[in-house]
Amino acid sequence: MGAPCATCHADKAHIQSISRHANALKPYDGTGFNGKTLRERAGTLYTYSANKVAITRGGIRREAVIQWLFGAGHFARTLLLRQEGRWVEHRVSQYPLAGRLSLTPGHSPQPADTFDTAFGIVQSDVNAQRCFACHSTSPTQPGIHCQRCHGEGEKHPAEPTIKRTKDVALCAECHRSPLREYASPEPEIEDPASIRFAPIGLTASKCYQASKGALTCVTCHDPHTDARPAMTYDRKCLGCHTAAKKQDCPRTANCADCHMPRSSPIPLLTFTDHRIR
Repeated sequence: MGAPCATCHADKAHIQSISRHANALKPYDGTGFNGKTLRERAGTLYTYSANKVAITRGGIRREAVIQWLFGAGHFARTLLLRQEGRWVEHRVSQYPLAGRLSLTPGHSPQPADTFDTAFGIVQSDVNAQRCFACHSTSPTQPGIHCQRCHGEGEKHPAEPTIKRTKDVALCAECHRSPLREYASPEPEIEDPASIRFAPIGLTASKCYQASKGALTCVTCHDPHTDARPAMTYDRKCLGCHTAAKKQDCPRTANCADCHMPRSSPIPLLTFTDHRIR
């Protein structure tokens, strides 16, 4: 919890402290993995304990200490190992909604043919730092808490130093802006995996462009708590699209079902496409 903020904003701080944002990163304690095993087609066996992963290939067993657990555990949990001074993104992730362990996105679907590939992909210090930057508030505070978005505000409330920006760019620092220009106004067609990153679709949508930036992430989402079921956002849509404007629509609820379809461009993960149709 952002303890200094909780002094005056106890309700917000408590709600935020139990959100997925707040639990986006923590030291590994076995959650989601301890006691589980996974065997790949080629025979490589992964065995997890409360602090390690053991990999067995051809009768040979090797172990690595797991240091960090990325992800709040609603969609997925991914492990970060430290081996010989290098950060290693583990090959296996946990998918709670599917109730199973499986391949981490971005790793080769071919069975691991060496211990190195079985442990995972080595990440540069720069890449690892990017991961930590989006999953923590500071080097000493895992998870996203008040200060990550609002700033430290040492002199607040005596001076108005707290950031209050509602611009999409703030959320896009972690939820991703386009890394390149898309040739098509429909980025999800050009790159299906782009729907993982809501700001890409949102900023390409007609609603966003017509609003001249007034429509932002926080128009619909309270960043202090988790996203809600799609139908709860209808009143936001109807704020602009009145009943008269939607008289040709046969549906009376859940605009997002049709206008913001969900799809799974990555196995075991489902996303809402924010390029509002």
